[in-house]
Amino acid sequence: MNYKGLQTVSLVVKCAERDAIAWAEFVKRFMPLINFSIRRAISKYFHGTNAQEELKDIAQEVMFSLWNKNRLSEVRNKENIDCWLAIIARNATINRLRTEKKEVLIGEESYFEKFRTAQSEEKRPTHRKDAGETIKSILAILSPREKVMFDLCFQKSLKLKDISGIMRLPIGTVSSAITRMRKKIKCSKT
Repeated sequence: MNYKGLQTVSLVVKCAERDAIAWAEFVKRFMPLINFSIRRAISKYFHGTNAQEELKDIAQEVMFSLWNKNRLSEVRNKENIDCWLAIIARNATINRLRTEKKEVLIGEESYFEKFRTAQSEEKRPTHRKDAGETIKSILAILSPREKVMFDLCFQKSLKLKDISGIMRLPIGTVSSAITRMRKKIKCSKT
């Protein structure tokens, strides 16, 4: 059976039903997009010599995850599968770089360099009491949902995937909420 002329929605449905021939067509059709998204994320967030090897590994992880965990069945808007795949590939790249403790770049400086600079500029709490007061002042400006996320993310050091499972929210929602929370905390300090 040939699925070359099949529309995207029908192809995604066939892949979610575990049709191997449809999957081969899916890979042929969408692998360039996944590679592009990964390459773009690597160039934006990572500066290293093994970028091509990273790209291949991450692309393989993304495709394995899509097939093995049947993630295509989770897609709500199958017409916009390309946007969903680009986001999945980007997030997989960032997660991979974070788990391997590679420096994630933000603009011209790395995140870790900005973090080190911010820490050295701030007066660090010297006692447990000061740290507790700092956390209390942060929690005072957060909503109840943000307080839970703050605890899970910063105090318990859980990954986004774990937090989304606990809170029963999509990973993207958790990531966005944590980003907004960081901004809110940063604005309250100034």
